[in-house]
Amino acid sequence: MVELPQAPLHRFKIFRMEKVNWEWWWDIDPPLFWSTLILLSLGIVMVFSASMTTGLDLFADPFFFLKRHLVGLGVSLPFFVAASVFNLELLRRLSRKLLVFSFILLILVFVPGIGREVGGAYRWLAIGFQPSELAKLSVILYMADALVHYRDRAQDFIYGVVPFLLVVGGTCLLVLLAPSLGTALFLVIIAFLMLYLGGRRIFHLLLPVIIIIPTVFFLVFFSGNVYWRARVESFLNPEKDPLGKGFQIIQSLIALGSGGIFGLGLGESRQKFFYLPERHTDFIFAIIGEEFGFVGTLSILVLFGVILWRGWRIAVQTQNEFEGLLAMGLTLSIFVQATINLSVVLKIIPITGITLPLMSYGNSSLLITLIKIGILFNIASRKKGNVG
Repeated sequence: MVELPQAPLHRFKIFRMEKVNWEWWWDIDPPLFWSTLILLSLGIVMVFSASMTTGLDLFADPFFFLKRHLVGLGVSLPFFVAASVFNLELLRRLSRKLLVFSFILLILVFVPGIGREVGGAYRWLAIGFQPSELAKLSVILYMADALVHYRDRAQDFIYGVVPFLLVVGGTCLLVLLAPSLGTALFLVIIAFLMLYLGGRRIFHLLLPVIIIIPTVFFLVFFSGNVYWRARVESFLNPEKDPLGKGFQIIQSLIALGSGGIFGLGLGESRQKFFYLPERHTDFIFAIIGEEFGFVGTLSILVLFGVILWRGWRIAVQTQNEFEGLLAMGLTLSIFVQATINLSVVLKIIPITGITLPLMSYGNSSLLITLIKIGILFNIASRKKGNVG
């Protein structure tokens, strides 16, 4: 009888088996921990401040959105803890399965009874989860694994770049059908950054841009999608329709301008009284600017800068190539999402529907963001002595 070789037991353990220093997160990486905690705490305060008028008007309860936000945070924290101690080798082996699972969920949003339509878009499952958020995480995990696995193809465009473009392009196609152009562009940006960090040549990465830019232009102006075109037109000339398409961005700029240097004070926003739409979700940064002024908004930028700094340090200090690329992808995804959101609020780019990580009301985004940060702590704890 032939004995089959057995795989190492640790490959199948859910949580790490190696000897690690079981320390609190504030001991593993204090700047990352406190930056995350402060942003989460400010998010709780600002979700309540920005949503109380909406909750009172729609549900006769000023605490309606705050309570749901706290429930979402309570659900997300165990996932954060699990991500910080999960077996990263097992996570790597599950990356492709997770990507396929994300594809399935993105398709299920169109199935009656399973998906849910909100504002003419099919982005939600009936259970209240947004699959595109999971897609953001699964694409990063898949690319971190595949870029390391196929490192020998780094200089080959056909075999080293095109397969990734097909995978990301397929994900973006499902997201675009929702429709969510902002999320699709976010995935493209993250994919290109990870391909570059994974050793792909810049010339090879510029080639797809020749296709992507005209494609986006066509989708916005000639595909017949009124939703996307209205957003671009409101960005280019909001004053043309100040009570319609341009209303949201105009009110956002008014909120930011009203805050001045130090703001009107916590809870003193005027734009939240049914002037600024999406004030507790996509445009919560405008309310922060109105109530805490330039000092408050600058503080938010600094905190996200700290997350970028610490995540990058964790990535470059690890000795594991997969973990390093994964840490870079997760860190950049949080920073890029924050940058896109702030750019929308400041009228630098058109409205995208991207939330502000850790701060906006939106439990799907909060869950996935905390999982990303949990993985960063996981990687940092394995090489804590080298992260300084």
